[in-house]
Amino acid sequence: MDEPLAAHSFNEGRYYLMVTACAECGKGPWEIDSTDPAPPGAGRVTAHARCRHCERDQDFRFVCETGDTADGARGEQINPTDESSRIIDLAQWLSLFHMLIESAASTDQKTATRHTGLRAALCLAEGLKFYTDDELPDESAFFTEKSLAVFREHPEKFARQRLRDMQSKLPALPRMERSVDRDERGQGKRWWEFWK
Repeated sequence: MDEPLAAHSFNEGRYYLMVTACAECGKGPWEIDSTDPAPPGAGRVTAHARCRHCERDQDFRFVCETGDTADGARGEQINPTDESSRIIDLAQWLSLFHMLIESAASTDQKTATRHTGLRAALCLAEGLKFYTDDELPDESAFFTEKSLAVFREHPEKFARQRLRDMQSKLPALPRMERSVDRDERGQGKRWWEFWK
């Protein structure tokens, strides 16, 4: 059996399922049907997922540094460290950001908009963790041939200042988090079901 995917949290694992293509049909996203956590505190969980497009079933195993599992995920937190993801590359974080921003803009429900907007901002913040002192990221920030090809063809889309400009148009993360915390008392859908 393959080694488990090293995620900073189970939330990061959920985002991974949103950007990982199905080997059968090349599409997705993956939807989690159920999970099998390891003993409490182990940070290991198996997600039984189904491709939304072709309905293929697949198990994804994660080991989460935060020690959380599907039932113990800590709010919206993705990665409490400054370390970049090892399972979702820069191009994928930016895809998630754009997808979530579009989703937030397409609803007229304030609570859903705030929650989805926070998730988009967190994805953009994760993308910025791939940068060092240079304006462009290193090619090691791209984990798939597709992502690397996009970077090589359009490096200007990955200029750090461009991402910072996008980030500056959003409310500050602490403010967004406070707003979402207030909404939690009347929680509706689980966050990863925003596309339903």
